Amino acid sequence: MVAKRRSKKGDEMPHDIVPMLCTLVEKPPASEEYLYEVKWDGYRIIAYVSDANVTLRSRGGQDYTAKYPLVVRALAQLGHDAVLDGEVVVFGDDGLPDFGALQRYNGKTTPISYCLFDLLWLDGKSMLDEPLESRKALLQKVIGRFPVLRYSESFDDGHALYTEMQNRGLEGIIAKLRGSVYIPGNRGSYWLKIPTRIRQEFVIGAYAESERGRAFRSLLFGAYNNAGQLEWIGRSGGGFKHKEMPAILARLKKLEIKKSPFVNKILDTKGAVIHYLKPVLVANFEFAAWTESGRIRKPATFLGFRTDKDPKTVVRELPTSVPKNTPQEEKRPLKKTSHAGKTMVSKKQHKYLNRDSNWKRIDEEQQDAEWLDFEMQHCTIPVHNLQRELWKDVPKGKLLIYYNQISSLILPYIYDRPQSLNLKLTHAGGPTTFLKDMENRQPDCAQIFTTKREIENRQKRNVIDYLVVNNAETLIYMIDLGCVDVNPWSSRVQHPKEPDYLWLDLDPTIPGSFSKSDKREAEEVGFNMAKETALAAHEVLKKFKLTSFVKTSGKTGMHIYIPCHGFSNAMVTDMAYKLAKEIHLLVPDITTLNRTVAQRGNNVYIDPEQNYYTKTLAAPYSIRPYHEPLVSAPLDWREVKPSLDRWAFNLNTMQDRLRKKGDLFQRLMDKKIAASNAKILMKRFGE
Repeated sequence: MVAKRRSKKGDEMPHDIVPMLCTLVEKPPASEEYLYEVKWDGYRIIAYVSDANVTLRSRGGQDYTAKYPLVVRALAQLGHDAVLDGEVVVFGDDGLPDFGALQRYNGKTTPISYCLFDLLWLDGKSMLDEPLESRKALLQKVIGRFPVLRYSESFDDGHALYTEMQNRGLEGIIAKLRGSVYIPGNRGSYWLKIPTRIRQEFVIGAYAESERGRAFRSLLFGAYNNAGQLEWIGRSGGGFKHKEMPAILARLKKLEIKKSPFVNKILDTKGAVIHYLKPVLVANFEFAAWTESGRIRKPATFLGFRTDKDPKTVVRELPTSVPKNTPQEEKRPLKKTSHAGKTMVSKKQHKYLNRDSNWKRIDEEQQDAEWLDFEMQHCTIPVHNLQRELWKDVPKGKLLIYYNQISSLILPYIYDRPQSLNLKLTHAGGPTTFLKDMENRQPDCAQIFTTKREIENRQKRNVIDYLVVNNAETLIYMIDLGCVDVNPWSSRVQHPKEPDYLWLDLDPTIPGSFSKSDKREAEEVGFNMAKETALAAHEVLKKFKLTSFVKTSGKTGMHIYIPCHGFSNAMVTDMAYKLAKEIHLLVPDITTLNRTVAQRGNNVYIDPEQNYYTKTLAAPYSIRPYHEPLVSAPLDWREVKPSLDRWAFNLNTMQDRLRKKGDLFQRLMDKKIAASNAKILMKRFGE
């Protein structure tokens, strides 16, 4: 996690950056938007250089400073304060990386290289949000001609570089989107890895005894699944040097335990005596292919231990097809395949990780449903009950089409943000089934954010796997599951307790005792008050020179976004409350700050509490489960006036509006706006 707080001297130097990761793909992308680098066979290292003091940290956060004194000495002479990303590599006499030599590195005299490919911070300025090509150009200038520091070149022709790596027997190549930012810890479509051979790290959880005089017969290994469980995947009986095997066995014996660490059964033991191990050793293996069940087809070859990897971060990496677009550009038609009549598997086969799991309701709704498969770029998404009416004459299939068409627009506002799912399993106006924990039900191309449960509940496990919607496939999956609206956090997984904006939710209080016709009239009165409150809010924000963005809620309220950064959820909530008081002073007769619904009267509640950690707000362009499929529509502030008609923003009109107005929220994540707002908020409301 990286704190991005701006001081008077500049951006504070980070000290705990989690390296950006690559997605495994089958072949180099056929796109000029990527540049290509050699995939070095070494240890990934983030270097922190401050006043000639150097710290080296591995991908898992371990301190490797003492291991590589030659690298430390070169970086100490850099002449800059910097944070750099690269791989430590030992090259053999043939000029090729030698991973075995790296493992045997003596730390003193053996030649070693630090192959640098990224610059993350330099002399008081964060480089994380700068385009990749700009970062690399500056990196090349900074590292100069130090013999130990080696600039990792970029190439334009990925297929030619891949062929060259195959011919030289090297590990593979990396493809990186030219204009991409650096997102710590992210594994998305910005960086892709294309190996020449299938190599992967796994966690060793057992070994089999040998009957032929060898120290051991084979190592049994696995990877962690989304539920945090170690799954057995395969075995390795080759690649070990005979003279090294006794030392490896001695190392294994110290870790022996009585019970298997694997959640699943080890297959094909062939009668061998199995010794279970504490799952702390990570090793690199080369193998032929994956089976359809997600295991390794034949025994793998042992390549060496990886002491730089945290076992808990080791997951199964299956190669995907090459993405054709960046997350902000994904927009593809749904391609239907003929699977009509396909039914959901029996609910008896489902496993519930929480005792009172709401997945039981979902499984009941899906039982005996008719399914269709939609083939999309990253994975195929099954969808069901497309003809079910959510609103009168508006079937579920039409809602799916809307979100697919709007995916390229909505994805930037939900990317890397955990979701709380509000499911409508009958119709848009029906009861809501709330869902936070995916319980290992997400599609293969979805991402998950795992966090500890804030409040202990004996009916639930102590962690929550939130769904993260980073592609159109996951968006379609979520809507098919039962969501009408999309509700992301205000923060991203890289800094989950540091929101990217302050929210003001202007929420009219509509008494529930009205008849149906009277309630509609009361809702119109409520929306008129929300508009008046929004105008008052705009006056307050202009007075403080805060840049803000406004949208309809899609129901009766209004939402205001104030970009900022460097604050905790608690700080932002407190600032929101202070702003709410300023707004209330301008319109005291129609607004309230009372959080108790029964004591609000018929007023607009200026809600600061949506800024709490894990709270959500309907995303821009989200449809809402209301009387009709209205959209939470971004507005120009000049549109906020008494004549503003919320009914004009709906599923049928949004595409035409976008053609005329464009995306009115496109500057929402502008870091200059966030920095300016943050400075003002801290000065005015930070005490």
